[in-house]
Amino acid sequence: MKPLTQRDKRTLKLSAIAAAAIVGWFMFVEPTLNSYQSLRSQRDRLQKQLDRLTGVRHGVGAIRYQELAERVPKFELPQDAVRQGVLFRDELTRQLQKAGLQARTVQLRDNRGKRQDGFAVLTVDCQGRGGYEQMLKLLADLKQNPYYVGIEKFSLRVDARNRNEMTFQLAAFTYAR
Repeated sequence: MKPLTQRDKRTLKLSAIAAAAIVGWFMFVEPTLNSYQSLRSQRDRLQKQLDRLTGVRHGVGAIRYQELAERVPKFELPQDAVRQGVLFRDELTRQLQKAGLQARTVQLRDNRGKRQDGFAVLTVDCQGRGGYEQMLKLLADLKQNPYYVGIEKFSLRVDARNRNEMTFQLAAFTYAR
């Protein structure tokens, strides 16, 4: 067998580089480009849909958009237990006042002990007086509290002397780290 000449060596090197470039193109570059193009088209489609939904600034569409935005509950990620409890209690107190309810007691109760997922459960117990419509307003507005998770206990008792007045007990809870 004859030794390879410089020209043959150069041809083999260029052929190996070309083969590596072709394999690299079809194995890595082309799938990446296809994925990029599909993600970009999906993003453009979703952006058009979002623009269509939020682009309505007047008329019936704007009213529907505003109602939809108000119905979506707000939620913030849990913070440490001390801070989360105070924020939740203060926001619930503000909501009670906004609804026109007279709260006699608003107490934060730490249920000590964490759930399996590592979050602590904090409960705010409220007692007070108010009307039925005011309680309905509070319950409707509770989902706007960004720290609210759920209601543990809720009871209403009608006053025997004044049928329009009710005594309520409410225990709402949140999660904390």
